[in-house]
Amino acid sequence: MDTIKPAHTDIRLRSLSYSSLLTLHSCPRKYQLYRLNSKVDKEEDTNTSVTFAYGHVVGLGIQEYITHHNEDKALWAMFLLWYPDLLDENIKQQKSFWSAIQAVQRFIAMCNAGYLADWKLAYYNGKPATELSFIVKCPDGFTYKGYVDAVLQNDVTGEVMVLEVKTTASPSVAAATYKNSFQAIGYSIVLDALFPDLSSYTVQYLVYKTKSREYDSLPFVKDYLQRALWIRTLLLEIETIKQYEVAGIYPQHGESCYDFYRECEYMNICTLSTESLTTPLDPEAEAEIQKRNDTEFQITLTLGDLIAAQLDKE
Repeated sequence: MDTIKPAHTDIRLRSLSYSSLLTLHSCPRKYQLYRLNSKVDKEEDTNTSVTFAYGHVVGLGIQEYITHHNEDKALWAMFLLWYPDLLDENIKQQKSFWSAIQAVQRFIAMCNAGYLADWKLAYYNGKPATELSFIVKCPDGFTYKGYVDAVLQNDVTGEVMVLEVKTTASPSVAAATYKNSFQAIGYSIVLDALFPDLSSYTVQYLVYKTKSREYDSLPFVKDYLQRALWIRTLLLEIETIKQYEVAGIYPQHGESCYDFYRECEYMNICTLSTESLTTPLDPEAEAEIQKRNDTEFQITLTLGDLIAAQLDKE
C-alpha cells in the first residue's frame, strides 16, 4: 500500500515525543494547535506551574544524588531549576519546593538503607548516563525524541536497568499505568548505544506519592521483541498525522476538553481557523529547529538503524 504524502507538513508537527503522542491520542486538534504555537490569553496558574516544576526538580535531585552521592549538590541543583516563587504550592496535591526536597531526602534515606546498593551508574562517552537525550530520524522528516532519567548496571549480575522517576498525587499506584508504556520500550534506543549486545532490560518506575510521602517501586522487564511492535506503532503514528494533513482536519475529541481537573486551554477557541490561532513558521525558525535536531542530542539514529539493530537481535 502506498504511504500518504501530504504536500508539506510543518516541521513542528513532525517533531514527536512520548508526551506529544499522548496529546495526539487525547485530542488531535489540541496536538495541532499546541505544536503550532497557538496563542491563548490564559496565563499558567500557580497550581499548574508548581505541579510542572515539582516533577522536574524531584527527578533532577535524584539524578544528581545518584551521580555525586552528595545531598547538598542535589538540593542546590533543585533550587536552581525551580522557577515558581519559593513559597508557591499546590495545596491539593501537596506539591511545593519544600515538599520536593522532602521527596529527594526520602530517596536518599532509602539509598542509605540499602536501596540500589548493588547498582552503579552507567556512563556514555565518559559522562554519567543521566538525562541521556536521543533522537530517531524517521521517514518524511519526522523525528522522535526522548530523555532517559538514569541507566544503571548491577555489579553482581550485570543486569541493566533504566530508573524512571515519577510523582503522583494519587494515594495508590496501579502497575497497569506503566506496564505497557510506549515510553519504556523507547528506552531500548539508548541502551543499544551503551550495551550493543543487550537482549533484555528492566525499567523500574520509582513513583513518589506526594500525600503519603512514600515511594512505590514498579519493575518491568522488557525484551527486544517488544521493540519490533514499538517501531511499527511509531510508523502508524506518523501515517496518522499525514492522514490528518491530507484531509486538512485534526479531529476534536470532546471527551478530553476537561482533563486533570481543568478545562483545555483551547476551550471555546479551537473551532476557529488554524491560521487565526497559530504562528506561521518562517524559514529561519525552521532552520533553527533542524539545526537542533542535528546537534542537540547525545544519541542520533535513523529508523533504518533501529530496524537493522532489531534484525541483528532476532
